[in-house]
Amino acid sequence: MSDILDVREFTRMLKSVVLKEYEETRLDKSLMDVTCLLSIDKSAHVPDTLTRIRVLPTVSVVGQRSPVNRKESGAIVEVYVKFLPNSSDTYKNILNIAKLIKTLPGIKVVKVVALGGKEISYKGKPIVV
Repeated sequence: MSDILDVREFTRMLKSVVLKEYEETRLDKSLMDVTCLLSIDKSAHVPDTLTRIRVLPTVSVVGQRSPVNRKESGAIVEVYVKFLPNSSDTYKNILNIAKLIKTLPGIKVVKVVALGGKEISYKGKPIVV
């Protein structure tokens, strides 16, 4: 009987250590996932643009959601961006990432259309940078 108790105690201790280790390596915040429509110059190369977004601070994952819609004046492409938020203010985080993306060469307009897969707006208006 004492062997069973020792195994249970060992299991409890092991779980405690593993959970404590996991807590120390776990992110304080979850990644935010936004979907954006990017209006880009006609000379911009979409794969290069996505690569540039990937190397922005706090960005974790970037992907293309739709085919590129080419027009005479440029192109529109829908992308998703997962990033680590800097604050607890959701609007501020969205605005910050949109402004960062807008600084990249070839990007004319960033319109954030969804957060976590759900359509969003701010005070009834779209978030456009």
